[in-house]
Amino acid sequence: GESPLPASSVYVLAAYRAGCPVVSFTPSPGPRLPVLVTLAERAGLPWAGSDGKTGETLLKSALAPMFSTRALQVNAWASYNMLGGGDGATLADPANAQSKLVTKAQGLEVMLGHPVQGPMHIDYVPDHGDWKTAIDHVSFEGFLGVRMSLQFTWSGCDSALAAPLVLDLARLVLRAQEAGESGPLPFGFFFKDPAGSTEHRLGTQWEELVAWCARVGA
Repeated sequence: GESPLPASSVYVLAAYRAGCPVVSFTPSPGPRLPVLVTLAERAGLPWAGSDGKTGETLLKSALAPMFSTRALQVNAWASYNMLGGGDGATLADPANAQSKLVTKAQGLEVMLGHPVQGPMHIDYVPDHGDWKTAIDHVSFEGFLGVRMSLQFTWSGCDSALAAPLVLDLARLVLRAQEAGESGPLPFGFFFKDPAGSTEHRLGTQWEELVAWCARVGA
């Protein structure tokens, strides 16, 4: 019969049964389903996720804390994303795009401490191939309500941005298993939707990762 688990979670189940840790680099449910969280705990296996942070969201996690710590009121943050390749083709499906939009948007409100206006769009442009482009417009207020703005364009090669993260994560989760770690790991530095944490600020996530590496000798 048809499996009650999403395909991504079936792979996680197979990994756990083989005694292997898991990394979820996509916004799919993967290891975050409660039944799989419980299974990882019982098996004493570590896991990490979700949704690799490689482009526009990486910039947001670095820039948003700047506005917050300088008391610059962000009123709107509009984002437009274009990408090709397999990721773009997958996100051409509205259901897949919606899950990606959720993970891309949720950290911004947490970092700024309030809801932010602004549409976010993802469009599939086959001609872009493995490259992705993000165009953002940030409207904010300074002293005495003076209105200002920031615009930026990010254009990057998706594979070149993601590959070193995947290599690091594979090495780190194996070290976590060797060290007897289990459950979601403090690897928010790598992800849009960090499992087991509500921390999205890039600098703080880096400090958490460095502290963990020092503790387990990674």
